[in-house]
Amino acid sequence: MASRRRGILITNLGTPAAPTRSAVKEYLEEFLMDPRVITLPGPLRYLVVKAIATRRSKASAAAYAKIWTVSGGPLRDHARALAECVSQSTSLKVEIGMRYGSPSFADAYKSLKATCDEVLVIAAYPQYAASTYQSTVEQLKAIFVDIRTLITRPYYEEPAFIDAHTALLKEHVSDDVDHLLLSFHGVPELHIRRADTSQRHCLRSGDCCAVEHPSHATCYRFQCLRTAKLLSDAVSIPTSVSFQSRLGPANWLQPYTIDTVRHLAESGVRNLAVACPSFISDNLETLYEIAHEVRDAFLTAGGNRLEVVPCLNESKKWVDLVVKWALDDNSRHAELHRI
Repeated sequence: MASRRRGILITNLGTPAAPTRSAVKEYLEEFLMDPRVITLPGPLRYLVVKAIATRRSKASAAAYAKIWTVSGGPLRDHARALAECVSQSTSLKVEIGMRYGSPSFADAYKSLKATCDEVLVIAAYPQYAASTYQSTVEQLKAIFVDIRTLITRPYYEEPAFIDAHTALLKEHVSDDVDHLLLSFHGVPELHIRRADTSQRHCLRSGDCCAVEHPSHATCYRFQCLRTAKLLSDAVSIPTSVSFQSRLGPANWLQPYTIDTVRHLAESGVRNLAVACPSFISDNLETLYEIAHEVRDAFLTAGGNRLEVVPCLNESKKWVDLVVKWALDDNSRHAELHRI
């Protein structure tokens, strides 16, 4: 039997079409209307999303304008650059697709279906969360209906992934840095509890992530802490963990990044490095939230310098890993329609 003609789809969450209030509002509405992002009933979710998007669009557009590029923003730029690296190294057809915004999964499907009979999706999320990984899976299932489709499983503790991040830390963290903060994108605590199929383990005790349990397969908090532990073991400076990008009044995973940097500065840390291992590509949350808002909070609280470690982007070891996945057999990937 002839081997399948594999195509590659490199995904990410998405980005507005432009750094304008109208484009950002449109993007926020699409993103926040996903029931896995805001879990309220439909009519109430609609009202809440409209209010949030209207209130946040002006400030968000101004933030995007500070990091925007002539070719469409850093997140899209990095996706394209990674796709080009993988295509050159494998001679496979490689497309990019965003869960929200463009280029869409539907655009990628049309292009890949024309010449491929199997697609491997490179998920942008090292750690599992219903609002990112599972949302992507469900959207792909609805679009990639008549082509065999595989997707990378969460790779939060895969040695080559940890090694790629460790290489970035060693390259970009200065010798005089006092402390390394590993800042992960936050999610509401409610999402963690809902992902626990046993409904008896996650966030039920202070040490739930330290006690082995089947729920860890879909526990974002556990997987973030596992990534952090492996990275901490690989470096020789003190580290801590925090969660960023809180939205709304609900309880989100803690400690919050902005509070953590203030505490570190007040505790005597003068030179701080921040890495964001839940993102594969630099984006608004790293280039603006960390590099501007969080840095300002740290300096105001008494810190001297905050270094932002780049995301994986197109770093050599990350490209090598994605190329390896692209050329792998099917054993380490999940088959989309069987998830």
